[in-house]
Amino acid sequence: MEGQFTISTIIIIVWLIFPGVIFKRFYFKGQFAKQFGVGLFADRLITSIFWGIVVQIITFLIYSRSFGFTFTSIKSKAEELYGKIADNKMPDLTYDRLTYILGYLAFLILVAFLLGTVFHHLIRLFKIDLKFPVFRFSNHWNYYFRGEIVAMSEFRSLDKGKWLSTMVDIVIDDGTDNNKMISGFLTQHTISQKTGDLEALYLTGAKRYSKTSQAFKDIPGDCLVIPFDKVIDLNLRYTFQALTPLQRKELIFKKAVRFTLSIGFIIILIVPWTFSTEIFNTLLGIIFGITSWILSVIVVSNPFHPNINNRLSLKDQIATVIFILFTVAIMLYFWSLLPIKP
Repeated sequence: MEGQFTISTIIIIVWLIFPGVIFKRFYFKGQFAKQFGVGLFADRLITSIFWGIVVQIITFLIYSRSFGFTFTSIKSKAEELYGKIADNKMPDLTYDRLTYILGYLAFLILVAFLLGTVFHHLIRLFKIDLKFPVFRFSNHWNYYFRGEIVAMSEFRSLDKGKWLSTMVDIVIDDGTDNNKMISGFLTQHTISQKTGDLEALYLTGAKRYSKTSQAFKDIPGDCLVIPFDKVIDLNLRYTFQALTPLQRKELIFKKAVRFTLSIGFIIILIVPWTFSTEIFNTLLGIIFGITSWILSVIVVSNPFHPNINNRLSLKDQIATVIFILFTVAIMLYFWSLLPIKP
């Protein structure tokens, strides 16, 4: 009984928790990387299992359609394998069966990696985390320090524009009766790996306030590190670049193009797997589909670009259209040569 429990635990870890951990490892990246290991163990376990199930479903659907597996056949083989392991017997692992198992594990990791990466970039690219609090990362300091809070509904009254830098005025406790005021450009910050709390601030061009001269004086050095536990008050001052009407139109244009490309990528990555074709056919269709979609969006959106100087010339447009037709022709040619599964 104890041996069966151990085997069941290992199976659950490998097939459910492990892909969820891989997903979260690539979902939390950049300034939010430390959120990967922060939080209650129960919460992290539940989210890992949830995303592990999602990754497993997607992987199974793709893998089964590519190699002709069914849930019943896999279930019977898994039960046979589990029964022999539980009875302390060596399972019959042929070369083909081992290849399929290792291939499935590799594909499982690949799907988890792609899902985590794509989800992260989609949420950050379209600022979903700024518009919907449920999608926000726990490192809320990054939103404050990089001026991203201006896109949140709670801070609509703040000036908007292209964020350039953040100045901070800090009152610190130096252990004496008189506190010190430091000012400078906030260049970097670090958070705790365990708790996610702010640990230190890194300032460049730092200055200290002199009560004697009633003015700020330069602090010698290149980078001033201030432990956050010494901070009493913290004031942020953003520097934004005002956008011209043309820049605003370009910003809207870029968002529309990114949204169109993203929707197309999602469709192209999903739809080919619904056809009963060999895996090479499917991968070939995805590669050529993405290439054709990118070029098509470039050609279609080109006349609507707000900046005339950035538009493609007529010669470049013709060359792009010819390349699209050539790409589609090659895809259809190879597609007709490759066998289709019954």
